[in-house]
Amino acid sequence: MNIYPWQKDLWEIMFSNKTKMPHALLFYGAKTSEINKFVNELVKSLLCNKLSEENFSCGECENCIWGLKNHPDLKIIESDSEKSEKLSVTNVREVKKFLELSSHQTNGKKIVTICNADKLTIAASNSLLKTIEEPPNDCLIILTVKDVANLLPTITSRCRLICFSKPTIEQAKEFLNRTDNKDLISNLELYNNSPLDLLADKETMPNINSILNELKKGRKIDLMNINNYWFENGLFWIINLLQKWAYELLLFKLCRTHNYFPNEKEYIVELSENADLTKLLSHQKSLIQIKSYAETAVNSEINLYSVMIEYKKMFKV
Repeated sequence: MNIYPWQKDLWEIMFSNKTKMPHALLFYGAKTSEINKFVNELVKSLLCNKLSEENFSCGECENCIWGLKNHPDLKIIESDSEKSEKLSVTNVREVKKFLELSSHQTNGKKIVTICNADKLTIAASNSLLKTIEEPPNDCLIILTVKDVANLLPTITSRCRLICFSKPTIEQAKEFLNRTDNKDLISNLELYNNSPLDLLADKETMPNINSILNELKKGRKIDLMNINNYWFENGLFWIINLLQKWAYELLLFKLCRTHNYFPNEKEYIVELSENADLTKLLSHQKSLIQIKSYAETAVNSEINLYSVMIEYKKMFKV
């Protein structure tokens, strides 16, 4: 199985009535990389001639051997979600020309996938809309996007919308157990119950624990202990961690509850009680400001030290 366990129900829905699949699908959700992987598996199965009982591609027929990059009935348009690359009218024209060709297979479909479709320019979006409104026969257009609000409403209204939700906490724990990562379960809340994000950050857990050990000292923190491992993953990463810690302190101070660090409740209680509310709010504001430009060319050390001096001073004792 090449999909994640929590995607199984969605996979079954996709193949519940293959003959009546719409001409345009729009997959959306917070993790476009996860969505794009699912879409790749879906496309493989739609092109395959010898599906398994669970509708997965065989990997052996002619269509599977072609592969996603070389199959004559498939065109993939993509933009890096982490960069500012835009999808232009030229990209959409390529789609139109491709869909005008006849299918390589008898009774086959021409399939187009547009990954990270929120990168479409306005002109490209309008051009694509015309194709979706009047699609050629036997074609399928698949779009993936993080937020449907970033697409033209006229495009979303002409697609079947498919939401990608996160796994439940039970599914996340089961996945970590099955992948021999049981020791990471206690850190799920820190990653919003996303086992994939947690596994991607697995190698940084020793650094996170070391940083938390310093943060738990409150006013007694020794700023000289802020060394290279605080900066190993970039300014954005460490500021994001500090934001979660500050939010946890504020949440417990105001609501007597926790969100990200359930295993550190003893320290959260003590630190939140000793923290000055006004200074805590000011600290959070500083973190938000730094995070807004953390991925640009700035002096990471100066920014981090300034906010940590602020952190140290916000405790009464």
